[in-house]
Amino acid sequence: MKKFSVVLLLLVSVCARANENFPEMNDKNGYVEPFQMFDDVYYVGDKWVSSYAVETNTGLVIIDTLDFPYSKWIPINLEKLGLEKKPVTHILATHGHSDHVGGAQYLQAEYGSKVVMTSKGHDLAKEQAEKSEGTNKFLPPNVDLIVKDGMTLEIGGKQFKFYITPGHTEGDFSLDFMVQDSGAIHRAFVVGGHSLSAKKPELANQFFKSMDRIREIALKPPVVTVNLANHPHKNDLFANRDKRKSGVAVNPFISKSNFFMFLEQQKSLAKEKLVK
Repeated sequence: MKKFSVVLLLLVSVCARANENFPEMNDKNGYVEPFQMFDDVYYVGDKWVSSYAVETNTGLVIIDTLDFPYSKWIPINLEKLGLEKKPVTHILATHGHSDHVGGAQYLQAEYGSKVVMTSKGHDLAKEQAEKSEGTNKFLPPNVDLIVKDGMTLEIGGKQFKFYITPGHTEGDFSLDFMVQDSGAIHRAFVVGGHSLSAKKPELANQFFKSMDRIREIALKPPVVTVNLANHPHKNDLFANRDKRKSGVAVNPFISKSNFFMFLEQQKSLAKEKLVK
């Protein structure tokens, strides 16, 4: 009887997904086939916005959730990677812009995940949700844990360290954690708001302070060597994916120079925006 119930639930889930309206998975819409970056990190984002699935002992952590309805691709991508049986225990939304938090409520409803944000990030998510409309209409998630500066969260044996880094928005957080590559450990960093907002130049001072602080944090041993930027063009993600496919001996996603060069580039771009 128990086995029959499990099979029935799976059939209901498959049928429900089949009846949903999904954005067409093509290049025009920005669809990208998911791929593995490290032993325990996978790319499940699209052509324009990054979303990462991080494997822990108890399930998966999703970092940023894409704009809705493109976030509907994330469960499909997890299935393509063979991760569909793992629970999505947590969703980490680095800030409240719709392209990073738009799918959080959808995934939260799908998996029963805990959502982690800053309070200001959640306020912005609610504002963005109210402005959303049409096929892009989304609901703000329920936040289960409010990020505090310096907070450490252990999830399934993996430690995530959070830093409040305003400047892109007032509610940005960044985080670091360890990833594995063929068993070797490397420190990865996600900068939650890595560009100065042209709409809010008054955040400029906070932005430059945050970039300098991130650099200082990242230089503490073990030095950051993995840049998990939340937009793929910021960390040469697809070029490095293609290099890895070609069979290079060293994982191209591991590069100390890439991360620190990225920080300097964001500061330079921010200065250019201010001049304009």
